[in-house]
Amino acid sequence: MATPRYRPEQFVDSGWESGTPERKARFVNSLLRFIADDFPRDRFTRPLYLGLSTHGFFGFIAHYDIHGFYDEQLSTPARRERFLSDLARDCQKDAHLDRPDLWSDVKAVLASRLMQEQEPLRSPRRLAPASSFGAQPTAARPDAPTLF
Repeated sequence: MATPRYRPEQFVDSGWESGTPERKARFVNSLLRFIADDFPRDRFTRPLYLGLSTHGFFGFIAHYDIHGFYDEQLSTPARRERFLSDLARDCQKDAHLDRPDLWSDVKAVLASRLMQEQEPLRSPRRLAPASSFGAQPTAARPDAPTLF
């Protein structure tokens, strides 16, 4: 299944330079392609990083820089699964709001797309054509040591 292309006219200007309809459409299309292609590190771009960590209001912290963000959120299958779960939850929470300044229009698109892909719950960790996103982990243990 091909990843759908979203157009600027499907989004509302946020009132900020970082939230024009064109930027929102570019962000959604880039993010969905990135997920569908199994999170290739070389395609985790600065606009994706900024959209997820600052401009997009998705609740992810910056982790100091783009490399730290990728390592913390996307570097292993378990982290990718957690990232998709957190992203879906955050998008679902705000999708109903009429707040283009908080990217609720983008979140509605992502929530709908992520929820469609969650239904099959198949094993490949890709957004398209199937996803294991949402499956329960087999063991609740950290994948790396933590400081607290």
